[in-house]
Amino acid sequence: MATRRQNISLDPEVFEEFCEYAARKGIKISTWVNQQMKEFIEQEKKLEEEKSTK
Repeated sequence: MATRRQNISLDPEVFEEFCEYAARKGIKISTWVNQQMKEFIEQEKKLEEEKSTK
């Protein structure tokens, strides 16, 4: 799988707190963001499907 680098803006306090928790679990930011994006896409597809069946 090819990757694409993307700059994002984050609240510094939120970022630091996320890093603390993520480090404890061995989670990388890019892995977590990628998973969240996949879940969001799946939810949106389900909503579109529900709208089209009504």
